[in-house]
Amino acid sequence: MKNIAEAIYELMEGKKEGVLVTVISKEGSGPAPTGAKMIVYPDGSTLGTVGGGALERLAGVRALSLNNMNRDWLERFILNDSEEKGATGMICGGAATLFFEYFPPQTHVYLFGAGHIGKALAYHLKALPYRVILIDDRKEILDSNNDAGQKIHNSFSEVFLKEKPQPNSYFLIATYNHQYDGLILNRIFKESWQPAYVGVVASRRKRSILLEALLAEAPKADLDKCYFPAGLDLGGGTPHEIALSIVAEIQTIVNNKRGVHLRE
Repeated sequence: MKNIAEAIYELMEGKKEGVLVTVISKEGSGPAPTGAKMIVYPDGSTLGTVGGGALERLAGVRALSLNNMNRDWLERFILNDSEEKGATGMICGGAATLFFEYFPPQTHVYLFGAGHIGKALAYHLKALPYRVILIDDRKEILDSNNDAGQKIHNSFSEVFLKEKPQPNSYFLIATYNHQYDGLILNRIFKESWQPAYVGVVASRRKRSILLEALLAEAPKADLDKCYFPAGLDLGGGTPHEIALSIVAEIQTIVNNKRGVHLRE
């Protein structure tokens, strides 16, 4: 079972969404020690404690409302059963001030291929609010990249066998071998990785080959989410120019904007 420190790290990394509740001060008697922490997830589950009882129940209700509003909050709770605002119905007689810190889930971008285009993509994406995961089976190429938030050294056929990628993530396929491109593309849909976007760096001829193989293995694949070739029609053919067109395409999808896509 994970401890509170590990769970807080997950929130900070954007791997999970939730509200971190911290007791920042306490007056008088009561069950809430200063510094006590509790995480409340959007489904109502919790980890940790801020003292239990009515205080923790009310804190959980407040945290759930903040999950829906995507905001932080500071609130003072009175630990008695008076008519005073903030009263919890408890009989301790003290008071506790709680800080509610909302952590949104970070959009994950999975880059398959750490070559020239993958390197350029990681460089341009690092300044945007995405968690960039770079995947390649060549350790020396991965080690030379300092722009990705996370690097995974594994074969393309074995990565994510034990743990699936985050749902509603963005996938970019730019490996050094079209067979690996096809392998990853088919896995995304066969293994239900629930993509929000799948971009493949490919020529139109390569697109036809990959799509035919994909539909043979996953006939119900949502092709609306597939972008072959990936990117907007901005012109240019260098790795950085290609990367810019792909990042621009991702932005149009994230922000529900229009653009001339190369797949069209």
